[in-house]
Amino acid sequence: MKPKCVLVAVTFLALMNVPPASAAPWEIEAFCFEKAQQATLPFRRGAWEAFMANCIADLTPTPTKKRKYRK
Repeated sequence: MKPKCVLVAVTFLALMNVPPASAAPWEIEAFCFEKAQQATLPFRRGAWEAFMANCIADLTPTPTKKRKYRK
């Protein structure tokens, strides 16, 4: 196999194992998107992404318990 195919396969498998807590509900993302469009953001690299990340983090509840995996 080519190294590029192996890298794509490994990346795909890694992304399939992302826990559901890493994704915010679409309502929160839509709300933060609307707030970001109305906000006056500084002209610096990554300001939009930082605003969205902070908004989503503020509105998403933190997990209460850590999952225990059996071996």
